[in-house]
Amino acid sequence: MHTTTFLCLSVCVCVSISLRYNGLSVVYLLFLLSVPLFPSPNLASMKGKTGRFLRAICSTGVTFLALQCGMQITFTYIPKDGKISIFFPFLFLGNTSPACICKPYSCWLLYGEISDSECEGESRTSEGSSLGSSVKSHTSPLSSPDVLQKCIIFLTSLRLLMSSVMNTAGKVLVTVLLGLAGITFPSLTSALYFMVFLGIVWCWVLHYTISLLHFSSLCVMMTIFSGGHILILYLYQLPLIQQLIPPQDGFARLFGLTALIQTNMSEPYILALNDDGSWPAMVNPLVLLLLYFSVMSLLQKWTHLFCSHLRISLCACVLNVCTEYTVKKENCGGENEILNDTDSLSSTDVSGPSALNQLGQFIMKQSYLIALIITMVWSISYNSWLTLVLLVWSCAIWMLKERRRFAMLSAPFLAIYGTLLLVVTFISQLHLNHIDIFPTLPKHVSYTLSFWILLRQQLKEKNEEELHTADHLMEVKVQSCINVYVSIIGDINHTSQMMVMLGALVKGILVKYWIFCCCFMFFFVSFSDKVAVFKILYICLFLFCVVLYEVHYEVWRSLLKHFWAVVVGYSMLVLILIYVYQFKSVCNLFQQILGIPEERLRDIGLEQFDTIELFAQILLPAFFLLACILQLRYFNCDFLSLTNLQTVLTRNRINRCVKIVRHTNTIHICPLDIMTKLRKWLVVMDRVHELTLRAVLWLWRVQELCWRILELHSFKLVSTGIIWVCVQEVSLMNLLFLVLWTFALPYSRLRPLAFNVSSVWACVIVVCKMMYQLKIIKPSEYSSNCTGLSSSNESWIGDNKAELLRNSVLYLAPVDPAMWVGGLRKCEDCILPCLWNHLLILGLLVFDVTVHRHQLHHRLQNGLKATHSSTIFQGVTHQHLDHSIIASLKYFANYFFYKFGLEVCFVVAVNVIGQRMDVCALLHSFALMAVLAQRRRKAIGEVWLKYCCFIASFMVLQYLLCIGLPPALCIDYPWRKSFAALSSNLIKWLYLPDYAMSPNSSFILYDCLLLLVASLQWQVFEDENQACVRLLAGENVEISRNLDPQTLNQYTPVSNFLHCRSYLDMVKLFVFSYFFWLVLCLIFITGTIRINIFCLGYLVACFYFMLFGGTLLLQPVQYVLRLWDCLIAYTCVVISLKNMLSLGSCVYLESLQKHGCWLIQAFSMFCTIKGYNLPKPDNQCELPEGEAGIVWDAICFTVLLAQRRVFLSYYFLYVVSDLQTSKVLASR
Repeated sequence: MHTTTFLCLSVCVCVSISLRYNGLSVVYLLFLLSVPLFPSPNLASMKGKTGRFLRAICSTGVTFLALQCGMQITFTYIPKDGKISIFFPFLFLGNTSPACICKPYSCWLLYGEISDSECEGESRTSEGSSLGSSVKSHTSPLSSPDVLQKCIIFLTSLRLLMSSVMNTAGKVLVTVLLGLAGITFPSLTSALYFMVFLGIVWCWVLHYTISLLHFSSLCVMMTIFSGGHILILYLYQLPLIQQLIPPQDGFARLFGLTALIQTNMSEPYILALNDDGSWPAMVNPLVLLLLYFSVMSLLQKWTHLFCSHLRISLCACVLNVCTEYTVKKENCGGENEILNDTDSLSSTDVSGPSALNQLGQFIMKQSYLIALIITMVWSISYNSWLTLVLLVWSCAIWMLKERRRFAMLSAPFLAIYGTLLLVVTFISQLHLNHIDIFPTLPKHVSYTLSFWILLRQQLKEKNEEELHTADHLMEVKVQSCINVYVSIIGDINHTSQMMVMLGALVKGILVKYWIFCCCFMFFFVSFSDKVAVFKILYICLFLFCVVLYEVHYEVWRSLLKHFWAVVVGYSMLVLILIYVYQFKSVCNLFQQILGIPEERLRDIGLEQFDTIELFAQILLPAFFLLACILQLRYFNCDFLSLTNLQTVLTRNRINRCVKIVRHTNTIHICPLDIMTKLRKWLVVMDRVHELTLRAVLWLWRVQELCWRILELHSFKLVSTGIIWVCVQEVSLMNLLFLVLWTFALPYSRLRPLAFNVSSVWACVIVVCKMMYQLKIIKPSEYSSNCTGLSSSNESWIGDNKAELLRNSVLYLAPVDPAMWVGGLRKCEDCILPCLWNHLLILGLLVFDVTVHRHQLHHRLQNGLKATHSSTIFQGVTHQHLDHSIIASLKYFANYFFYKFGLEVCFVVAVNVIGQRMDVCALLHSFALMAVLAQRRRKAIGEVWLKYCCFIASFMVLQYLLCIGLPPALCIDYPWRKSFAALSSNLIKWLYLPDYAMSPNSSFILYDCLLLLVASLQWQVFEDENQACVRLLAGENVEISRNLDPQTLNQYTPVSNFLHCRSYLDMVKLFVFSYFFWLVLCLIFITGTIRINIFCLGYLVACFYFMLFGGTLLLQPVQYVLRLWDCLIAYTCVVISLKNMLSLGSCVYLESLQKHGCWLIQAFSMFCTIKGYNLPKPDNQCELPEGEAGIVWDAICFTVLLAQRRVFLSYYFLYVVSDLQTSKVLASR
């Protein structure tokens, strides 16, 4: 508590002198600096120097307060001239409140009261304790305010914290404070702190130990100097000194004399901070004060420590003499000596180095990496010729194979060079002008610290090497000592193994995934900010790597190391060029001597930036360079070994996990006496361990299933994604993608060609789009201006002029032909949105090849055979179909499209018709009816390839119509120029190219989905002819239409389900017995939910099948199918007729409203497709908006196809047989 009292005194006096700056406050400053020289106040010291010191402070304060008040009488008769306060330490307060007068004295007066109270309390405590423990004090404790007590508690905790820091790291604290005092506000005065700091650090780096005596002497000198420095800074705040030496004077700035306080002569008692003062100047006195008090406290501790050590050494000498005499007298043998040695060894810490210690050693060994990174960061942060040396040096060492050895060899150079840079920076930071410079020395010191650590590590390793090579033999220890050391080594080895395992795990993760980090950095470097030539070269390198990975895997692996080497070299060249170009001389060299204009240099990527912009421009390439170097030097070899498909080690992970789980289950089967010794939490942890292993096994199986699903459907995702990109961005260059993948869907032999060509072509488009962003390319110079056509006197212009001027691209603005060719346009500052589509194509292609290679690696690693079947669950065949619901679901997950793909294709075709409702949809409906007219599956399979070719060719034709003629030709289409020009609605319905009403390219995506399922069905038709597929998936041949259900048991391959022996039989009973009546209900709903002529046919069919349904099902299948096919054909005709009627509802609806309202009501005509210019609703003719469309026709068509498959199933024959039996029994 007594030290806390002195801490309170220091704080109170410091606050007091901060509230007033005059000659009187200088006395208080001297008192403040004298506080550490006196012992802490206690009962003994208060009778000596400390008491006299405190009484001197109190008496001085009272005297100065009395003089201050008395001098006000004198100031009353002196003229009110503000200059007198410069030469006199007392102020004229005038009308100032008493609080302002007593404010500077309140702090130390409060301290005096606290100190006297504590001393009196200690006196009372000592007197009470001398009377005996039974006598209790009747006085109450010190009744001080709560706020004051909280302040004392806070100061006490602060003192304890500082005391612990000083006890553990006193020298380090002094060194850090010296460095802070030197770099906070550079000047000739603070240069001494800085030089002493550098000297101490270099002694630490060179492993030179400074003795406590020499370090104490140094601290004494620094204490004297810092105390004088503080006194000078305080004296300079007085108005008189500032008059003699102005703050703007060069001498004052050179020596760090800054005016923190600005004195107002008219109101000198009001404090005001100087406007020219910076925050380092404000912080500098506090740092100096902290240095002064810290060093004084350490000196006092070291003085007491030296005295105590001296007393202990004297006592030890006396004890040694007595012990020697006793040993000689008792004639003790060597056993006691051995025992003492053993005891001393056992008392030592034999736990070995901790994990934290090993981590620190690991960081020290890898200090060369930190130093190399710091060299790059330093050079990037501060652009100059001096830091360019660090950048070149770092890049050169990174490229070397034995970079650690060369980094260690260059450690002396880096440490010396960094120290010289610190000195140069310190000199440049001297405040010789009026410009406030933000202190950069702290960053430089932190950067140089890595160089010092590197040099210390280099010297340490050099000393260790010399010790290992020396031929000094150690004495042989006793066996007990050997056992102790063996146990120590065992603990160290165990800890080392754990660290090795942790390091191997981290490295394994980095080896596998660091290359993805480099790829993302490629994107950031190439697409950040504006496009430049060096970024285009970056993306060219990246695209070359991607294409090679997709096309030829082994060549990609063989060239990967060289690729990273080229990237690293190119990144270094780019980094150095951008860095060097910031110098004025180099900039003038490029522009004047070489004759390259500034605009071309900006396109290349050479541009001068501000400090902040330069840091942002260079930091990203620097980090990318570092990432590529790490990949090249640390992870590339292991990555190549990991991705080698020729030498994959076989393992069985599932069996190993199962064995582990079984092993955990056997832990519980133990003798009872052992189980009772185990604690309860061990059993719980054992169970948690078992559940964790089971969860890991389950997650691994889910992951394997996901990879299998991706393998089966990756081609579908790739083809659909590429065609979607083509539809989103219609251009001539994208036509190649659409042609390749449209015909690659039905023809599997074209898929490798489409894959390779698409990879290369996507890269070409990406590069073209990036090059188009350069400033050298100016579309305004070659764009076509077609606005002259609007001034023509032709009649066709007069009829369509308003609409064409409003919508046609020919007349809105000059036409850029690059947009029509490849979607090339200026993307302002952000290029990534313009490249997103084709980067998506590359990503899909990479995704597809990665999935297949992953699966190949998985099969090789687990000893699995490659399967040619497109199944998710292996081992599930048609024989499992009748086992259970789960087995049935697995079967349909494998072979659903194999069984019902044809019906899916028909439903998708109807969906395409309903989504389009134009002339193309009409052609699709004709093609659908032509395929359905074949009726039999075998006949449909014979014409299916022609149907696929029709869809593919039709898609290409539609895309060509979307592209149209080049707008740059300024030639409009004939249906716009003719005397009877077509309306925009009719042009849209006919899907004709037009500049005002362009065809909707998104319709092609619906055709793509139809082509996809049709291509898959063509593959099914081919698989049906293979015996191995039929053995697994079952027969897909339709049953004979003349079969007799009475002889069912002779030929049926399925079992009877009518007895409902399982839930699966109940599902079959619903599907094959009652689904027919559900279909009739849906047909009835289709006929009644809308009122038009077409619904009449549905109602007639529904009533007919309901009336004769019972007897109809007893007829041969051939007869039932004939009637059912007629109903399907009627549905297709209705869909086609509604499609034809869409011409009137979407194009001529306005005319029909005026002259043919009955036609609209009879056929429910309304346009359901968006994009048409429809007239406003008319009250005279209500439009049947809710009754239009083919949604219910499509539902009816779907359930009719499903029931047709029921009729052709062997299961349905059991239903017919049961109905016939029931009829016979009923007739009896």
